[in-house]
This record gives sequence, C-alpha cells and structure tokens, in this order.
Amino acid sequence: MDLGVKGKVAFITGGGEGIGEVVALTLAQEGADISLADIDHLKVESTANRVKDIGAKALWFGLDVTNQKQVNDAVQRTSDEFKKIDILVHIPGRGERKTFIASIKEDWDFSVNLNRYGVLNSAKAVVDQMVKQGSGSMVFVVSDAGRVGESNNCVYSAAKAGVIALSKSLARELGNHNIRVNCVSLSAMNTPGGIKYRETIAKRLGKDQAEFEKRVMSNYCIRRFGEPRDAAAAICFLVSSWAGWITGQTLSVNGGYCMI
Repeated sequence: MDLGVKGKVAFITGGGEGIGEVVALTLAQEGADISLADIDHLKVESTANRVKDIGAKALWFGLDVTNQKQVNDAVQRTSDEFKKIDILVHIPGRGERKTFIASIKEDWDFSVNLNRYGVLNSAKAVVDQMVKQGSGSMVFVVSDAGRVGESNNCVYSAAKAGVIALSKSLARELGNHNIRVNCVSLSAMNTPGGIKYRETIAKRLGKDQAEFEKRVMSNYCIRRFGEPRDAAAAICFLVSSWAGWITGQTLSVNGGYCMI
C-alpha cells in the first residue's frame, strides 16, 4: 500500500527502539525523510543509520522529551535541514509502577512530566511550522490505562487520559489549518518497556514470570501480547494520506483488551 508519505518529513520521539524504530523504518521505506529523538543516544543513532541504509535522509538527537528547550532545538534543526515537518509521532511513556498508596510526589512528577509534558513539548515545538505550511499530522501514543484506569499506575492513567483530551482539543483547534491529531492507544506490549513492566509487577507479587504473563494474557481476546509492528501499523496508517479525514480519534491496538 502506498501511504502517500513520499517526500514528507517525520519527527519521531522515542525513535531509538521498539515502536519508534519500526515507524521510522516503515515511513523511510515509503519515501519519507526522518528526524529521530530518543534519550538513548546510541540507540537513536543506530536507527538513523538504518534509515539512511534504506536511502532516506535522517537526523538524530539524543534528548529528554521533558526538556522543552532540547525538544525545541531538535525541531528547529529539523525544520532548518528539511524546510518542513509534516508528521509528528510522539511515543515515550512510562508509569510509576506502584500503588497510589505507596506513591509519593516525586513519582507523580515523573509520570506527569514524561507522559503529559513530553507530549505538550513535542506538539508545541512543531505546531507553528505545521500551521505555516498549512498541513500536518500528529499521532500521540497513549495507553488503555488512560481509557479504563489501571492499578499500580494511577497517575500514569490520569496523564494518558489527559493526552487523549489534548488530542481532541488540538484536532478542533487545528483542523482549519489542515492539521490532523490522533492517538494510538496500547495495552500489554512486547516492547522493552512493556516487558520490563511485567517483570517488575511479577517480582513484586512474588509470581512466576510465565504464570503471571499467562494470567495477564487471559484478559485479551487475541491471546498474545502486542508487537511493535502492531502499533507501528496503526501509527503509519493514521499519518498516511489514507487517513486524511480522520482526526480527534483514539484507535486502540490492544488485542481486544479494551473495547471503547
């Protein structure tokens, strides 16, 4: 399928591994040029090199999405190099991984800063360029925790719910500039972060890892955990020309865990 992204420029946060890496390589194969950001310098540079091997242009930045100046600088350099930014894909996110009773303010600050302010920083950094060129597409990766709530991740759930509301508000505000804003909502994934999360909870509960994962998987109609390619397929569709009349929506990619 031709996604209609040839010649476009995508800025992808969390592009060093997992979902972001697959999105970057998929869009590059479709003819887009890619600007990648990740907190892990080595991983994001590796992904950028793989993008170049495909034949697309690539920039990479080691940065923290909670640092607005770092995000602004990366977006400015991307705009200077490629003269435009057509696509924003924002992926980074992580929960506090403890009960609300056991949590402290530092846990809340971490979750809100990463899961909400990270998105705000990325969206704010690209919006002026998109308005100026009269087009653009943003996709924020959220979690079904933000749709149904999740124990051991209360503030994370609240932050992700806020991002879903943000996407709807931005879709209304920016639609007359031909800018679309959507979310992809995930559940249990075989990403590095998802695997580590399940290991942490299993250990905390004193459960065998395999048995714990089997119990978790029983909540899913399709009895497997999500793979990066599952999420990437939805993201690439939403930024493609095929989704040109889709905005303000949250698409769950979750094996049937949450049906809202």
